[in-house]
Amino acid sequence: MQVQANQSPSKIVAVVGALAAGKDALADYLQQRYAVVAVEVGEFARQLAEEADKEDAKPYDAAAQKLAEHGPEYVIARLVEEMSQNDEWQSKPLIITGVRTPAEAKALKEQFGSNLLLSYIRVGDQAARFDRVQQRDLTTDPDDFEEFVQQDESLKADFGLENTVELADVVLWNSGSLDEFHRQIEAEIVPHITDQN
Repeated sequence: MQVQANQSPSKIVAVVGALAAGKDALADYLQQRYAVVAVEVGEFARQLAEEADKEDAKPYDAAAQKLAEHGPEYVIARLVEEMSQNDEWQSKPLIITGVRTPAEAKALKEQFGSNLLLSYIRVGDQAARFDRVQQRDLTTDPDDFEEFVQQDESLKADFGLENTVELADVVLWNSGSLDEFHRQIEAEIVPHITDQN
């Protein structure tokens, strides 16, 4: 499905990164400073599954499985459809976090071309990411470092994350201070979302 250029947001940033790399920190910064609209792919997919559950009278797990069978391109196609119908999404830059698979990245690149900036957030140290996981204390996060490493490796393998990373247009390092990360965002991401050409 192709949405015409005048129906889509002028500028889109899609973000790839491992668990606790800083995807939400990037989205939060851009939302606060530049009023971008943020969408998380996994959350959007869960909403689609819940809608399918209501429409088909199937348990949520069955609806989610059916959605998964359609593949990541289907989720992206539905996301693009939502973009074309949502006035707020058309009037502001959009950041899409949680892009994981090469198929998702390719579908976004095919849809939006030069309006899309695929960004990869790299953190050199797994222990630093595990510390971030401990600080945010989400119920879905692993409790110990070994479990974190296993989950991290499993997610990378399941989603082909390394292949997705190879498609990135820009790499941000998030191994230092938050100020350093913000400076990189200003240098690498902000020119894309503020470019009027």
